[in-house]
Amino acid sequence: MSEPIPFTVIGGFLGVGKTTLLNRLLRGAEGRRFAVLVNDFGALDIDGGLVAAHGGDTIALANGCLCCTIGDSLVTTLLGLLERQEQRERFDHIVVEASGVADPGRIADLAVLEPRLARDGVIVVVDAAQVRERAADRRVGDTILRQLKAADLLVLNKTDLAGDLPALRDWLSAQSMAPILEARHGDLPLDLLFGLDRTGASGDGSTVGAFASWSYQWPEPVERADLLAMLHEAPGEVLRAKGIVRFADAPDRRAVVHLVGRRLDVSDEGPWGDTAGSRLVMLGLKPVLGLLPRE
Repeated sequence: MSEPIPFTVIGGFLGVGKTTLLNRLLRGAEGRRFAVLVNDFGALDIDGGLVAAHGGDTIALANGCLCCTIGDSLVTTLLGLLERQEQRERFDHIVVEASGVADPGRIADLAVLEPRLARDGVIVVVDAAQVRERAADRRVGDTILRQLKAADLLVLNKTDLAGDLPALRDWLSAQSMAPILEARHGDLPLDLLFGLDRTGASGDGSTVGAFASWSYQWPEPVERADLLAMLHEAPGEVLRAKGIVRFADAPDRRAVVHLVGRRLDVSDEGPWGDTAGSRLVMLGLKPVLGLLPRE
């Protein structure tokens, strides 16, 4: 029997930005073959040039990814996808976009029941401007809090619309043990979204809170030697890092920096353009990242 396929669930309340994050995932697959299950194709703004074939309830993309709509039953759709990929081609990862009122933790538990799947984690997207207000609403508050507690990773989206971010982070930490990654328009390093369950959750699927994220931002060009030295010397408990960096020795170029374990890669991605300042996100164990210096 082949290795089980990693299975990730993206949850969060209505309008928080789940579909925006999915679109970024489909555009930035970078050689990984994703199968994405969604409720409605209409919300996905897939670049026409990326579509290889459209066949009713599926869209095949030129980068090898596949989108499927969820029919009457998520389980039926998922099992059909597993049968299909066994007969034709294997996907590297399956992602489900949960509905805005669903419990993403219960969906992720399907991987416990299906031996062909491996639970990779629950990502819950949070609207930084509205989450506390909605959590206090007696009509939907229980749903919001249940989603937060199910998370292996919280993506705090729309941070540009939030007021007191430190107070919001403290509140979220009281609701969930999951690490928090901040984002605007779902813009964050996609590598940090996967491998969550294998690194940060216990065998019964409950989060143990071993992660922390550390974010760096620089408005001015960065000294290459200083940044690379910091990454080379990062403790072994730092799991991943990814950033878009404008180096001082090439200020007109856009460099993408990857750190996976001890492997560090820096690639030139073309002209800097109108991208904002340099940004780097690191993911690792809380005691270690707590000792890392800020910019």
